[in-house]
Amino acid sequence: MAIARDEADACRVPKPPADLAETAYLRNGYRAILRILIAEEALASETCTCLLDDYTWDQAHDALPRFQTSDNPRLPFNVLELYAKADALEAQVVEACAE
Repeated sequence: MAIARDEADACRVPKPPADLAETAYLRNGYRAILRILIAEEALASETCTCLLDDYTWDQAHDALPRFQTSDNPRLPFNVLELYAKADALEAQVVEACAE
């Protein structure tokens, strides 16, 4: 499932589509997972270009086992922890690209 771009910030991960998951909690978790995947790849490849086009929502969904903290299908992860990790990794990318 391709990612529709947010016109305000072309490289910011947009809100996930409603058909990705049944609840906003799950969709927000997948958004955070996608942010983490993109930031990790940017750090690993030492690139400062936008990598959003290289990822799909399906990849975020497929990465769930790596981030899963519970067997509860309605709450498989802690979204606040995922957002904190995504924020920290994105800050590292910004810092690395500022050098």
